[in-house]
Amino acid sequence: MNHFDHLESHVPDLKRRRILDLGSGRGKFLFYCLDRGVSATGLELNPEYIKITHEKAKELGVTVQVVEGVGEKLPFPDASFDFINISEVIEHVNDPAQMLSEAWRVLSPGGYAYLSVPNRFGWKDPHFHLYFVNWLPRSLAGTYISLRGKHKDYGHSAAGHQRLDEMHYYTFGGIGKLLTKCGFSYHDQRVLRIKGKLKNPLLAGIATLCYLPFRFAKFDSFHLLLNKEA
Repeated sequence: MNHFDHLESHVPDLKRRRILDLGSGRGKFLFYCLDRGVSATGLELNPEYIKITHEKAKELGVTVQVVEGVGEKLPFPDASFDFINISEVIEHVNDPAQMLSEAWRVLSPGGYAYLSVPNRFGWKDPHFHLYFVNWLPRSLAGTYISLRGKHKDYGHSAAGHQRLDEMHYYTFGGIGKLLTKCGFSYHDQRVLRIKGKLKNPLLAGIATLCYLPFRFAKFDSFHLLLNKEA
């Protein structure tokens, strides 16, 4: 099951929605959409990634639409889209609150968005693949990363913040407060999956209660379904 199929399990009419891939990178999600007969629009900061996306589209004989821009100032009118994919993006932008406010603006009333968020206290870091680095003070994390030989070439800044001490990580409660401030309601997709598999409300409730203590640190990121109330 690819990312589009996973999203469709939560938003059954996804194929009929106007989709924006905010931070489309090299176009992976855009091509997933095309495979399902859906045309989506990409927004990407890095011109090299846009070039790679168009080159791959040419090889496949398809057309993709990617606009160069930043999430904090989306070049689209209000309510332009019914679904926004924001995967592995929030940690790299300059201003997450502004980016989320812009996503809310261009999303139609009743629209949905997917958001992945790195866990500030996740046992294993999703970018450097090191255990417990997120439990260190950020002032020490860079030194630890270098000592472990995981240092990256930070000179290439076209893809946004890449240094751990500059990226935006959140606790579940922290991202929840930010989303509420920006106007979104939200659901943990893992909880939605539990409720979808366990039709008995009592069993689903027990399974959810068992899951919640592990959410704090076991998972390296949170996966959230956002909604702009109609």
